[in-house]
Amino acid sequence: MKQSTLVLLLVVTISVTASLPALGGSGLKPLAVERFPDPAQYEVGSREWFRAVEALKYRPLADASFIDNCPHDFDVLHYDITLDIDLDNELIYGNTTVLSVSQVPGLTSIDLDFTVLTVDSVFTGGDTASYVYADPVLTIDLGDTYAVDDSFDVRVVYHGHPGNEGPDGFGGFYFGGTPTMAYQMGVGLTSDPPSMGKYWFPCWDQPCDKATAQYRVTVPGLGKRAVCNGVLIDSYKDSTAVTSTYVWSETYQIAPHLMTVHGRKYAEIVDSTYDWIYYWVYPTDAADALIHFQNVDIMMDGYIERYGPYPFDKFGYAAAPNGDMEHQTCVTHVASVIHPNHLYDWLLAHEMAHQWWGDCVSVNDWRDVWLSEGFATYSEAVFNEHAYGMASYHNYMQNHIMNPVLNSGENFPIYDPINLWGTTVYEKGGCILHMLRHVVGDSIFLESLAAYREAYEYESATTVQFQAEVETVSGQDLDWFFDEWVYDRHWPEYEYSWHAEGVKAGYDLSLIIDQVQVTGPVYTMPVEVGITTVAGDTLVILWVDEAPDTFSVSLTSEPTAVELDPDNWILNEAAEVPYAGLGGKVTVAPGLRLEQNAPNPFGSTTTVRYSVPRSQHVRLEIFNPSGQKVVTLINETVPAGWRNVSWDARDARGKPVSPGTYFCRLSAEDGTRVRRFIRLR
Repeated sequence: MKQSTLVLLLVVTISVTASLPALGGSGLKPLAVERFPDPAQYEVGSREWFRAVEALKYRPLADASFIDNCPHDFDVLHYDITLDIDLDNELIYGNTTVLSVSQVPGLTSIDLDFTVLTVDSVFTGGDTASYVYADPVLTIDLGDTYAVDDSFDVRVVYHGHPGNEGPDGFGGFYFGGTPTMAYQMGVGLTSDPPSMGKYWFPCWDQPCDKATAQYRVTVPGLGKRAVCNGVLIDSYKDSTAVTSTYVWSETYQIAPHLMTVHGRKYAEIVDSTYDWIYYWVYPTDAADALIHFQNVDIMMDGYIERYGPYPFDKFGYAAAPNGDMEHQTCVTHVASVIHPNHLYDWLLAHEMAHQWWGDCVSVNDWRDVWLSEGFATYSEAVFNEHAYGMASYHNYMQNHIMNPVLNSGENFPIYDPINLWGTTVYEKGGCILHMLRHVVGDSIFLESLAAYREAYEYESATTVQFQAEVETVSGQDLDWFFDEWVYDRHWPEYEYSWHAEGVKAGYDLSLIIDQVQVTGPVYTMPVEVGITTVAGDTLVILWVDEAPDTFSVSLTSEPTAVELDPDNWILNEAAEVPYAGLGGKVTVAPGLRLEQNAPNPFGSTTTVRYSVPRSQHVRLEIFNPSGQKVVTLINETVPAGWRNVSWDARDARGKPVSPGTYFCRLSAEDGTRVRRFIRLR
């Protein structure tokens, strides 16, 4: 959709036929509605009945009682990981102690997630323990009985060649690069569940179970370095064994899939603005890295300004053959993109934003992954807003976040998505935050994010909890918004038409806004409408919640053009169609296609391409903006398939038509489609 900035150049009086209550941030607010009304109160088959039936489908998804809040019988408090890495033979030797607390009475054994590697021995409280290892579950007999809140520890000694998802995957423990390095990627793209902590240490591998961690990692070679989460508290070299050992401590809660290790020879670069930001890059990339990471401090400034203080003690990017992944305080960044340019600022910004959203505030389980990836994707636009201004923000939202959704072909709810790593979760998730900002207003939006962070900092959260924080801050019931955008699918497809009549006080603009999407609900949204008049431009906000919805706007000057959502605040498709006087609602029929004419705008001639799914009678007609038919191009039965038709810009009498806007309507037994043409002088 075209993006434009409307400047108020005249004073207009606006009257709308629908009642428009106050909405936070924009002067309008939807009427409170019952979230899950009983369909029995409506006439069967009515629009209200249908919507009530649809709403009931989302009740089990939205009820707080449905949330699985870490459903296991112990809570991990701390991981102590000792790891020796053999780069030549691609092996690791591990010794991990897991300190936990019982959450149930009479706890006698626990299950840890662990896979691929060989278990050598297991200990509890210093004593040898009995265990059963049925990959990917390690069951340990605690040798005692623990009551609620009793703490205990288990220690697992193991070794082997760690696994990963392979060349077509992403997650797991890898050896790769030249020279060979070792690194862990905490999330899998092809695994279910996707958590990959179990590929290198025994853990309860769920995003909701966060703990502190300490790492003691030894790598071969006195010039190599081990990089992990948290801060470096010690390092030493063993000249006899020709190894280097690094001790890292993460004192903030961290989920297992966000824990990582990198082992290789690195050049360490300290940020020139923040001495707690590091870049660990291949030595050959050190010079390029100075430019590649040049804007990181600007990103950090922008996020601190909007999201609050950076939540940890250190931040950095560690280069690896594969990436990118938002490991807490230590992003794994793909080395192949480190060049002396800023083409991948969006990627650096995305992973940095995860430190707030996904790491500091984690998702409770993978059904809510949009709270991590959608937030980080939206933050790419936030970085552009901070660095380059509001126009850049809107441009980025339209071209890099909204358009991918509209062209993705995905069509499923964002909660508990079919594809965890697709456009719906990432880009549509970003659109949801963008639209929420539009609904509640900038200040309330940022206050809501601050409240959400404060409530769940260093913990995990759900969509229901995020919604509750926004509702508390805004004072609004936002069920209507989350029901349609999170728990339902698709987006509104608007078709609108307008007609103006001169009256004593000026002009009355009659505007019809229809929604013609074949999947998803009838959307409720505050829609900005840009109106161009002979005296200037103005912007009105209309509360659209019906299909179709009719409005009347009073103007002091004659309107010449109308545009829906000119600044792209709503994920939608919008098309202007002839005024309803042409024959009522324009329908969208599956399989019936009418492509945009080419060229458009055009001079003396243009060509339109259309398709019908089966043999049927077809009319292809041209109308002017007043709804008067100009010419009939086709009026006959045609076989199935595609056809091209040319129009020479002449009416039915053979006279050239005036420059301006025209509408081409394809009418067939399977429905109708409409396209707008523009004829130049």
